[in-house]
Amino acid sequence: MKKVELLAPAGGYETMVGAFNAGADAVYLGGAKFGARAYADNFDTQQVLDAISYAHLFGKKIYMTVNTLVKEREYSELYDFMLPFAEKKLDGVIVQDLGVMKLIRDEFPDIELHASTQATVTGVNGARLLKELGCVRVVPARELSLMEMKEIREKADVEVEAFIHGAMCYCYSGMCLFSSMVGTRSGNRGRCAQPCRLPYSLAGTKAKEQYPLSLKDMCTVSIIPELIEAGIDSFKIEGRMKRPEYAAGVTSIYRKYIDLYYKEPTAHHEISKEDMEVLSSLYLRSQISQGYYHKHNGKDMVTLDSPSYNGTSDKVLSDVKEKYLDKELKLKCKLSCRLCVGEEASLIMSLVHSGQEIVLETHGNKVQEASKRPMDKESVLKQLSKFGGTAFEPEKIDIDIDDRGSGKGIFIPVSELNELRRNLCDQMIACITEPDNDSAAMKVTKENADELESKVSELPDHKPCLHVLVNTTQQLKSALEVQSEKHNISRIYIDSNLVLGSDGSFDGNGAEIFVALPYMTRHENFDGTLDIEKIADSAMAKGASGLLVRNLEQLGILKFRGYTGKIVLDYGMYIWNEQAASMIKDMVSEVSVPLELTIHEAAEVTDKVRKNLGIPVSFNVYGYAPMMISAGCVKKTLDKCSGNQGKISVSQTAIVDRMGNELKITTNCRNCYNVIWNALPTSLHKKMENIAGRFSFDNYRVDLTVEDSAASLKVLNGYSDFLRNGAIGKEFDNLKFTTGHFKRGVE
Repeated sequence: MKKVELLAPAGGYETMVGAFNAGADAVYLGGAKFGARAYADNFDTQQVLDAISYAHLFGKKIYMTVNTLVKEREYSELYDFMLPFAEKKLDGVIVQDLGVMKLIRDEFPDIELHASTQATVTGVNGARLLKELGCVRVVPARELSLMEMKEIREKADVEVEAFIHGAMCYCYSGMCLFSSMVGTRSGNRGRCAQPCRLPYSLAGTKAKEQYPLSLKDMCTVSIIPELIEAGIDSFKIEGRMKRPEYAAGVTSIYRKYIDLYYKEPTAHHEISKEDMEVLSSLYLRSQISQGYYHKHNGKDMVTLDSPSYNGTSDKVLSDVKEKYLDKELKLKCKLSCRLCVGEEASLIMSLVHSGQEIVLETHGNKVQEASKRPMDKESVLKQLSKFGGTAFEPEKIDIDIDDRGSGKGIFIPVSELNELRRNLCDQMIACITEPDNDSAAMKVTKENADELESKVSELPDHKPCLHVLVNTTQQLKSALEVQSEKHNISRIYIDSNLVLGSDGSFDGNGAEIFVALPYMTRHENFDGTLDIEKIADSAMAKGASGLLVRNLEQLGILKFRGYTGKIVLDYGMYIWNEQAASMIKDMVSEVSVPLELTIHEAAEVTDKVRKNLGIPVSFNVYGYAPMMISAGCVKKTLDKCSGNQGKISVSQTAIVDRMGNELKITTNCRNCYNVIWNALPTSLHKKMENIAGRFSFDNYRVDLTVEDSAASLKVLNGYSDFLRNGAIGKEFDNLKFTTGHFKRGVE
């Protein structure tokens, strides 16, 4: 009998040794680049090589996380990064980016490819597709039930690695833009700021703040026999960010009960009170659950009152730590902060590293004149001094406050000071640890920006088309009204709920019709795959010439059914580099620019995809960004379930954050998921003159999500008029908006 693999996290070399000593069969770790835990200790190249040698000496395995999305300009670094590990016989890599998969599959075929949970595998078809692309193992979305996991293992005939213990994300991993949109710390780049652990209140009520997006930690030690019998190949413990004591202690408990099962498969082994106390003392939150294995969602899965961790036991820590505790090292640095009314807030960090002085500067929003209580130096100093948990320790902090002689003082939100400090720390870490990568390739220098613009200017003249996505009947009517009058909308994407709920066909008044598939497709209590098959089979009859695909499961369904219509990949099917598009070029007709790319990064990948692969590219110019797609239901947690699961039913609710921003939420009852939208729409109307003619996008796309008829008409008329006469009218005069990541790149 093949035994289940016990896979432990290793944030550092000492943690790895401790995990192996405690009984782990394998560990997963991150190198200096491309790993989705940027703030973990991680391993340098030599440490990874040493780790592989150590593991193989004792018959253990090392899996490396190469599971971030990779920008076009970074892609060329991948081969050299991976080469020494391939030569050392690295056992496997955990990957999200399709382009990374392609490089490892083609260049390093002896390394196993494991699809990360960030790839959002939610069913048999997505898993089968990844197997055809070269993956031998998938880590399905944590939201899947045990039945769905078992089905993937049996019907896709691919290894399944499943989480059994640790923290839980509220959003489907890989589909979360929350941290990215409210700051620059992208979860897809391993820098999530965890906005899900913050308090929110239900909009329109006087209810107290709670934590509706913070899930309880997972602990499945009591259902180990059930998980083994479901055919799961690898049990994965979450926690590369956690201390060595955690990895060793948790691994030892699961090792004990896995071995007991194999020794006596039919016996019942009660989890001892002492063992549960050990687990509870090792950085579990105040309450635990068994995750989604037997529940789709529920209020009892959420830490509504507090997402904080349990207190730890000194005795437990002492028992499991052995010799792995190290003192925390700090880099001495100097800070200089300038806060002048009317100027962008500036924070400079300088330090000496390896005999060289490094100076970095970051900027925030413009400083405001104080209307009430001004911000004094002491308050600023208090925020800028909070470096606990980072690698830095300021020796000196200079603060320059200038209200331009008004006498009223200045005002800057405390949250922005904190963000400036965090950003600067992150940039300095990148600059130090990746000196050959232009500060981790996050900055567009003037030189390469000019080079890019020169390349784009050589492209043949191209006039982009206008595409519109609608989610409601009112929005569809608005789109058809504008199309009837101006005739320059070339495509309308209609949400699948509208299509499924209609007996007739759709006429776009000259615009081609596409069906926008759901954000999530599962085969659970309600089989969402049947909807995809039904739409694929009836799309032509409904007047549609193609489909907007939003996840791997849908792409797999269409591929294996031999669908012959047009397939457009939505922006959540991440094409961050040309090779990602190349990996699936034979399956798709068109791709979309991911929402986290800057205009220059978007232009880089678009230029290559169009020229080298001949695939058209769409660019979103308006829409509320979907910050979270979740199996959890905020309405059910804070109010009550509508009772419409499996029915064509959509409802709206909203939550309010600590800053008073209202985040609208769409509840899709058909497929039982929530979409949490950004507080403001991303709109590039003020950038259109700069975009038009300079960049090679084939289509501009406007997404209507929560807008009413009046708002929809204003937006559509505004962008339609721009395409007609090259100027933005007054439709946007009162619009509150953000420009998203147009210039503000993610880290």
